[in-house]
Amino acid sequence: MISLTLIIIDILVGIIVFFVSREVMLRSNKDKEVLTTSSSDNDDKVFNAIKSGAKTLNEIMKYTGLPKSTAYKSLKRLLKQGKVEKVINDKGNVRYVIKNEKDKNNSSS
Repeated sequence: MISLTLIIIDILVGIIVFFVSREVMLRSNKDKEVLTTSSSDNDDKVFNAIKSGAKTLNEIMKYTGLPKSTAYKSLKRLLKQGKVEKVINDKGNVRYVIKNEKDKNNSSS
């Protein structure tokens, strides 16, 4: 009798764990969708900031109002996508430019 009760309890616990973990996974996927959307929005803000003349990370932060880490992550994504290019001058200063704009500047020099 006790072993039957333990088996039933074990089955019920298994069912509860299954449904709880399923719910957690569903909520996690919804959170990822929200993060993807906001990442895309941040990338657009950073891209527009560079397009409007912001060249350094500090200028991009001021223009967009984004924290440094968020602006930097967006810059990394834009660099990876090939939309933005990192330019380091002789003094070691880092600037970010729209990829096509750099090509235009080099051809006119």
